[in-house]
Amino acid sequence: MLTTTILAAAQEPERGWGGPIALFAAVAAFYVIISVHHRVQEARERRANPSPTPPGRRGVSDTTQARTVSDTADTERDTGWWGRIATIGGKRVRVIEGIVEHVDEAVDVALDDDEPAEDEEEAIEDVVDRLEYRGVAYSEIVATLMADFKVSEATAKRRIRDARAAREQVS
Repeated sequence: MLTTTILAAAQEPERGWGGPIALFAAVAAFYVIISVHHRVQEARERRANPSPTPPGRRGVSDTTQARTVSDTADTERDTGWWGRIATIGGKRVRVIEGIVEHVDEAVDVALDDDEPAEDEEEAIEDVVDRLEYRGVAYSEIVATLMADFKVSEATAKRRIRDARAAREQVS
């Protein structure tokens, strides 16, 4: 029995090359997959963002096109067909000679606030009154208010009712 134990201890199991070969195969497969992935990504980027520079040329150069000397100090060159340059109120402006503005003092322009200015928006009630005076259908008035004033349908209908009630109270 002692001899079998000694023989069993003397025969050490041999390790094969299977483990290192499998590890090498896994590293090689990883390297292949990563390199293919990078090449596919580069191809996609080249298709999406083509470079204007040739492949052998690296870097971008830019030439300066602005002059360092300003020509605003020279006003003699700025005279001619279009008038001359003058400094008025601290600003350089072009003065056209030969054109005289004629202001007629007899003309009186009424600057009343009764009518809305052109840049002032009309009120919703005024739009409703104007459209109803023209005989526009109720649904068209609602659609106009919704589009022009960006209000909901319920708000447009309520404002129409309010405008009609205000008009009946005045009448």
